[in-house]
Amino acid sequence: MSGLLGLVLTIGILGGIAWLLNPGIYNITWRFLRWVANTALPQKVWQKEYRRRNSVVREEEEGLVTSSAAMSEKNDRGCSFMGLTWGRVYLLAFVITEIILLAVRPSSPYNHMSGTLPFTIFESFWTTRSEFCEPIPWDEGAVMFPYPELISHNMWTADSPNGLRGWRPGNPTEAPRQRPAWMPEKPMSGFGKFYRKHDMQGEREHHRREPHRRSHQPEEHGDIPTHGHGHRHPSPAPPGYDPAGDPLKISNINQPLLPQLEKILKEIKVPIRNILFFSLESTRKDIFPLMKDGTLYNQIMESRGGKSPSKHRKRDEPETGGWGGLSELSKVSEIITGENAGFGPREPFTNLTSGGINFKQAVTGSTFTLKSLVASHCGANPLAVDFLEELEVEIYQPCLPQIMDLFNEQTKNLTKPETPDDHDWPWLYNSTWKSVFMQGATGKFDRMGPFIDYIGFRNNMHREEIADPSAKYHPKNPPLNYFGYSEHELKPYIRDLFLNAKENNERVFLSHITTTTHHPWATSPEYGSQLPYWGGKHAGKSAWNAYLNSVNSADKWVMELLQLLKEVGAEEETLVVFLGDHGFGFGEDTMAKTTYANPHITNFWVPMVLRHPLLNFESEESGMIQINATVSSMSIVPTILDLLVTTGSLPKALHTPANFLQNEYEGQSLIRTLIPDVPVSYTNEQGQAANTTRSSFSFGVINPGGTHFSVISQSPRTPYRLVLPVCEHAPYRFSDLSKDHYETEAFESWEKGRALQKVVEKKYGKEAGDWVAQAEKIAGWSLWEGRRRWGYDGGTRREDRGAEHNDDGKLIKDHWWETK
Repeated sequence: MSGLLGLVLTIGILGGIAWLLNPGIYNITWRFLRWVANTALPQKVWQKEYRRRNSVVREEEEGLVTSSAAMSEKNDRGCSFMGLTWGRVYLLAFVITEIILLAVRPSSPYNHMSGTLPFTIFESFWTTRSEFCEPIPWDEGAVMFPYPELISHNMWTADSPNGLRGWRPGNPTEAPRQRPAWMPEKPMSGFGKFYRKHDMQGEREHHRREPHRRSHQPEEHGDIPTHGHGHRHPSPAPPGYDPAGDPLKISNINQPLLPQLEKILKEIKVPIRNILFFSLESTRKDIFPLMKDGTLYNQIMESRGGKSPSKHRKRDEPETGGWGGLSELSKVSEIITGENAGFGPREPFTNLTSGGINFKQAVTGSTFTLKSLVASHCGANPLAVDFLEELEVEIYQPCLPQIMDLFNEQTKNLTKPETPDDHDWPWLYNSTWKSVFMQGATGKFDRMGPFIDYIGFRNNMHREEIADPSAKYHPKNPPLNYFGYSEHELKPYIRDLFLNAKENNERVFLSHITTTTHHPWATSPEYGSQLPYWGGKHAGKSAWNAYLNSVNSADKWVMELLQLLKEVGAEEETLVVFLGDHGFGFGEDTMAKTTYANPHITNFWVPMVLRHPLLNFESEESGMIQINATVSSMSIVPTILDLLVTTGSLPKALHTPANFLQNEYEGQSLIRTLIPDVPVSYTNEQGQAANTTRSSFSFGVINPGGTHFSVISQSPRTPYRLVLPVCEHAPYRFSDLSKDHYETEAFESWEKGRALQKVVEKKYGKEAGDWVAQAEKIAGWSLWEGRRRWGYDGGTRREDRGAEHNDDGKLIKDHWWETK
């Protein structure tokens, strides 16, 4: 409803213009058609037909008929033969030109742009939609990987002696998966694939699909969601994911730790009793922190009058002109990331130091918040379909809270040995993990509440729980906006969570999504009046200014929570993960001020930090390790598991399960040497030895899910990105991120396949052309493979799923009369 006023105004203005222009356009069109008829048809035929209708037309169009009659009489007296001949020449030239243009112009997008009612209505009967639009059953057979030379059997590896899966994609004799001996016999939620006795390659032969049945049998496969929209039906369990059969799997589990990390872990103990996961709503990387003389900084300065950005005041000089101080906008983020924002020396915060690993080129798994949680909390590539359909099927990987439940199950009867080789932390044995999700926003947007429950969180807090009259703490202020409360309402609950955990010998996994940085970017009363950061016509009332103030508010909120950890004695035993759920594109870097169906790279670059105050690396200038490689939020889950093991924050008895699960995920561990490429030797069709490279890719689903699909190369050798339409009439988009980090000059083309490769090659070179050809094929394979892993056979777009899905992607209101 937020766009209702604009819609009404637009319709009103267009209607008024149409009403004013209608008579004139009608008369011009009528005269043109008469000229065509006079010129093209034999004179007598036209005059006879005209006189037959003349009496009726004269009454309605007296002025026009008078003119026409005069012209007709003139023609009757004898028109110039030469004039008539030239008229026909002009008409014929016009018709031939139109035919040629219609023949040579590309069908996309011009056919779509030049469509006219009512003809466009009938086009739907013969126009073919994209193959990715159709709800095709997932178990009709796996789509073959398009590059068999990359997965030839000479590169296969066997399972390791400790049970880690090897790599054998396409193996026709792959043995059925076995439940690991350490895994409980009773099926656990999230681990259904380990309790199904089948092999990944032959799954389609063992489970034939029954019509219109979509969910799974809980008694066989674990805890399956039944709390979506209630439109689910039982079906065979999907094959899930097996690293041994993934053609794109590149594991770095056997690589050494980052040298700085390995050195410090030999010198000191780094306990990780708790995990605090910050999901920073709509937080772009270029604002965490804001970099002086960076692209966004320059845009802000230009909005203030176009003055030279290099002359901006330093941190120790007062801001002039009444503007908000840019050097103070994201100063907490500077410490968290360890990045020098260029504003000069900053005053140190009391008891707040840098420590950990900062990733400068991290991308999200989806620009739709709930799908981004699937990637960051479950390590699974989201479905490229509209909205949270992941709840309607089984998530093919265990999520972090479900892994914590597994650890709890395994430590029930675990006793501390008399001569332990573990660390002597008192909470290491017999303490259980408590997984809690907290946000000030509503849990009623697109099935979010049920989804959070399903992936294993307990005792969760949303807007509804905060506003509950029986809540322990009553909100101090009203909701910020239609979406929810300020984060500050959660502070007493977070304090209690950590204090109670220490008292009850528990370990905390807290996942928290910020609220303030969500549209429409309102700030709480604690923040005070909004500062004028952005200039221009609307200045302080612009969307940009509201966003920058919300970022400044979130920056201060982060500081509050870090100080709270110190107050409750949890700071030095808590790993804090900072991750943007997605960025947010404005009109300054893309035409659309939204993430919806907007594939711009600004929506994908996000902050990613692993923070622990004891991981302060003296060898690094900032005290933190700075990673410049392209990484994905898909790597968060295996990285957390790796950190828990390498820091000794799990009992030795849990190291085997943790290592096994780490290898099960598609992403690599971010605390080890990354492997972006693997050299491949194979025999080509001519029987000759050949060499190529198998590379890592980051896939991304664009909000709402079924419009576009992003492919980013993780290899520094090929720093390219391709965006292709899924079920949307849109062009392909290619960019070289090494030269155009913010896609100011991205290349778009309506061509695909070989034609797309040629146009990219012509503009960017042969290497880029070869990469885009490979990326397009692998992206298509990934889209189908994703449906197979998830066991999803529904429509890509919401409108293709039936009336029961009408509320997908919507905020469910408490009362029917609510409009905001």
